[in-house]
Amino acid sequence: MPSVTDGGTDGAALERGRKLMGLYRGGVGGERANAGRLLGAHLRTHDLTLFDLHPALPVTQDLSALDSFRESAALLSQLGTDGQDDALTALVDADDLTDPELRRLLGAVDLHKLVQARVDGWASLDGVDPQALAQAASSMTEADVLAGSGSLARRLRFAAARQLYRQTHPLRLIRTGSAVQSAFVRALLDTLSGHPSAERRDDQGALLGVEAHLSAPQLARARALIATFAAEADRRAAQAARDFGEELARRDAP
Repeated sequence: MPSVTDGGTDGAALERGRKLMGLYRGGVGGERANAGRLLGAHLRTHDLTLFDLHPALPVTQDLSALDSFRESAALLSQLGTDGQDDALTALVDADDLTDPELRRLLGAVDLHKLVQARVDGWASLDGVDPQALAQAASSMTEADVLAGSGSLARRLRFAAARQLYRQTHPLRLIRTGSAVQSAFVRALLDTLSGHPSAERRDDQGALLGVEAHLSAPQLARARALIATFAAEADRRAAQAARDFGEELARRDAP
């Protein structure tokens, strides 16, 4: 079967095929079925295969091959080739990469250049100083970047913002005496700050409390809420435990 490399296929037919393929892959229900019929007919009419539309696809006119096709995986195959630069431009915003794929992408991306290209936009959206954000981003580790979710660019933005927040908000320790109190305090701090807190334990594993990066006003607000509602949190936790115990007992009763 002739292909694009055989010389007889014009650019208009290829472009039309790629548009129909995009409609088929992005469509649902009747729209997808209609695009599939048109695409199949187009391939047969012009003696094209899916390979002609994208080099990562097989030499076939069977549209079922598109069901497992991922553009991101195809782009990753171009790393280390002449097409790497164009592939990287698309891959940094791809939101369907697995963690191993993200690690591979990290090995090919110049994070400093990516930060410099995006930092002004991030800073404007977050209302922070771009130089401070860029400086914070320079101290990030790979683990910091991978801790987020979504595309590499989104993870990088999240990690930079978190790093800047840590640098501008002192680490505080709020002591707690039980797992229930720690859960209550962590929920308060996570919500007040918008950043995750963590339990701190001593060398023997004993609970010391909850630590979080907080400004002075955030710390004052947290302490006020804890002083006012800690007893109520304990009461609700105890009631929830009693209700759960009663539910289990009734479930197993003869």
